[in-house]
Amino acid sequence: MSYRNERYYGRRRNRNGCLLALVVLVWVVLIVVLAYRFWLRPQVSQFVGGQIGGQLNQQAEQGAAASLPTAIAALPTGALRITEAQANDYLASRASSLKPLDSATVHFVPDEVQADLKALGTTSTARMGLAVQNNRIIAVNPQLDGPLEQFIALPELTRSLEKQLNDQLALQGRKITAVRVEQGAIVINVEG
Repeated sequence: MSYRNERYYGRRRNRNGCLLALVVLVWVVLIVVLAYRFWLRPQVSQFVGGQIGGQLNQQAEQGAAASLPTAIAALPTGALRITEAQANDYLASRASSLKPLDSATVHFVPDEVQADLKALGTTSTARMGLAVQNNRIIAVNPQLDGPLEQFIALPELTRSLEKQLNDQLALQGRKITAVRVEQGAIVINVEG
């Protein structure tokens, strides 16, 4: 083999070595990105969601435990109509107890309660229906849309609030016989 041929094949091997190193580097980066996207990110989201959801549950329970008995005792017997404005005024007056949420605004549309939740610089919308089952008010199909969905487990939060509300109603001898969500208002039938 001549000197010229040796130089040519020597350079070619070096190029193949660089190309191989580049391919390996691309595969390593791709594997790291996929591992983050499909393995690490869901675990981090679940952990952070558990922390925020737990904090929200704890604060909701403490806030409800403090004001719920008084609110239920003040419920009149018969049909009770709660408007969006009344609900939003109530939430605004208790804004500090909603932390880590910055704010919450509710909207009543036929058969659905919607709440715009602002936290962590983002806004998400929670949706749920309401029903009565065995004289207990329940949330039907609670959903959270938007970035907060990664952090807040809405079904667990609504279950906690349902339990507190229904336990307090039972403790005070009150029964919810019907609930209906209309445009701009919720109508609740209360007995006892």
